[in-house]
Amino acid sequence: MQPLTKMQIQTLYEQAMNLREAGKAEEALGQFGQIIEANPNIAEPHFQAARIFLDGGRYDRAITHFLAAATLKAAEPVIWQGWAAAVALLGAPEAERTFLAALKKSPLAPEVRLVLQDRFGALRATSRPALGGVAPKDLSALVANARLGNHSLVETQARALLALHPQSAAVSNILGLALAGQSRPAEAAAAFAAAVRMDRNFAEGFMNLGQSLMEQGKPQEALRALREAVICAPDLVPALTNLGRLMADDGAADKALVFLQRAQRLAPDSIPMLVALAAAYNANRQNDLAEVAYQRAADLSGHRSARILAQLGKVQSRLGKDTAALASFDAALAIDPNQPAALGGKALLMQTMGQFDAAEEWFRRAFEHDPKNGMNYRLFLASHKTRAGDPIIAQMQALLDLKGPQALGALDRVNLGFALAKALEDTKDYDKVFPYLSMANVLVHNESPYDMALRHQEIAMMQKAMAGFDWQGAHIPGTTDYAPIFVTGMPRSGTTLVEQIIASHSDVTGAGEVGEGTRLGQNLLLNPQARGFHAITELPAAAIAAMGHEYQALMRARCPDTPRVTDKSIQTYLVIGLMKLAMPNARFIVVRRDPRDNLLSMYKNKFPDGTHLYAYDQRELATYYTTFVSMIDFWRREVPEWFYEVQYEDLVADPEVQTRRLIAACGLEWQDSCLNFHQNNRKVDTLSLYQVRQPMSSGSVKSWQRYEADLAPMLQKLAEDGHIPL
Repeated sequence: MQPLTKMQIQTLYEQAMNLREAGKAEEALGQFGQIIEANPNIAEPHFQAARIFLDGGRYDRAITHFLAAATLKAAEPVIWQGWAAAVALLGAPEAERTFLAALKKSPLAPEVRLVLQDRFGALRATSRPALGGVAPKDLSALVANARLGNHSLVETQARALLALHPQSAAVSNILGLALAGQSRPAEAAAAFAAAVRMDRNFAEGFMNLGQSLMEQGKPQEALRALREAVICAPDLVPALTNLGRLMADDGAADKALVFLQRAQRLAPDSIPMLVALAAAYNANRQNDLAEVAYQRAADLSGHRSARILAQLGKVQSRLGKDTAALASFDAALAIDPNQPAALGGKALLMQTMGQFDAAEEWFRRAFEHDPKNGMNYRLFLASHKTRAGDPIIAQMQALLDLKGPQALGALDRVNLGFALAKALEDTKDYDKVFPYLSMANVLVHNESPYDMALRHQEIAMMQKAMAGFDWQGAHIPGTTDYAPIFVTGMPRSGTTLVEQIIASHSDVTGAGEVGEGTRLGQNLLLNPQARGFHAITELPAAAIAAMGHEYQALMRARCPDTPRVTDKSIQTYLVIGLMKLAMPNARFIVVRRDPRDNLLSMYKNKFPDGTHLYAYDQRELATYYTTFVSMIDFWRREVPEWFYEVQYEDLVADPEVQTRRLIAACGLEWQDSCLNFHQNNRKVDTLSLYQVRQPMSSGSVKSWQRYEADLAPMLQKLAEDGHIPL
């Protein structure tokens, strides 16, 4: 890089600061980075970059730049305070040791050094609040009364002490606790906020402020307060617990686990910590670990918490442990017959098992005791055929019309929007469907935008990594003879129907959307150093063979007593060639459907949180479909005989002929049971759980024509990309 003049550096710095103030952190980082590259011996850009990394949760990167800034301007307390914050939030012992060693040699005033040093020593799990002149005996008396639970008396005494000593953070905190004990959260929050203004190192004050803000439904403000609590006392378990809980609720489950696992190491038998940890594992789709945490919490609580047992049941159901899940739900309902999570969880379990009448009974109980839970309505309507005049339509519309403090949150509005759209389609009120459908999709898209550029990059890099390989001539020694049947394609293309047909064969068990094969394949290809993928020619044959054996072990653990198993993992089409190398006996079925019907069906449905985020915008849907077609075309060029394509419209138009071809493509002998797939009582937990229990029908073919005007953005993009006629 060309050297920068002093004037150019000053201009870049001012531009970067303006970008940071405007909320454009990544752009600001780029500017600060240019200055650092041109002249690494200026403290200010290091400090500002460190602040951005700190705010963004990239604590290791923040530490690097705080260290550089402290080396250049060692006498600036604000640099050391930022460095200490990053170290406290990272929670890495080596980072602590490095910081403390540097702090010991710093020219900071002794009182500043002592405060920062004690965070990682004597005060790492607590703090010493400023007394503000209050005599220790008066504070002890106040604390004694607080422990007795006499909140009104404590409030009176605390206010009297604050009148005499208005800078006592300790007394203001106790006042806040007394107000919280009287169910006055807003006043309590004001008292806690006053306490931390008086003492910026008061960890418990920040923790209590965060708790109070959580109770008032102010999660972002609560997050900031709890983060400060952890900065002041890195081992304060309740603060770590609530911070992790809120981060998981905010869609950052992987980052939340850093704090919750630290809390687990410090207090392994804390029930609130275990519940928060389990919820974060659940949000991160680590259901096996979530089950362990919920089970431990249930055991520690003596199986007396209906809420914990209900959550345990939900995780067990997701893991396919239906008998255990049912027992957990029933145990929860024995404690509290109206426990909302148990009612909804049991309803969904009955539904996935095809027991629709029993499911309806439990769903209606859930509506009664959890009336604003939009998810229950959406899930119920997946297996309920709404008829004209059904009171559930007016019931849902009334919920959406609630205003003011009673108004529903965004997630419940999303779920009700999808539910109402489905109900109105059932009643053939087609002109009323899209207002609800568009509302729901826009809400999800705005909350969780999708990075289509990243998708294009992923597909391009994956094809580059696997192009030009001699697939036919490749020999991988030591591969497994395991022979799974992978069913893959776009969501809502008919993959669940195809899996149900195959799983109706007596030699086959349907495992559903396992996802392990795709995960193993992508992990093997991943090259983190290059931020891309290894070329397949670089992969050791032993590693490819080991991947197949690992997949076999995972599937044998799930389905131990079956000759063949289906895996309906949507993304398997990305790694067909690699999976076939690892498991030469595997079969691959790719399901295709008219993209207009396929993408409309996706647009009409809510997917599990954090998945298929492209599905909530019509043009993005069509663009994503293009990347899917590109990947299938790639494999058709490379290994055309390694997979079999099923066209959904052909299957429903000529079931027997197409089903016989499908079963032959799976390497199976024909059985008539495959034509009676709807009588298969296996568990199905996809969006198609109702449809696959009905006889095959062509009723959904060309359903896009009902909404042609509403689908204009999607249809235009499909035409532009050559998938449908202009």
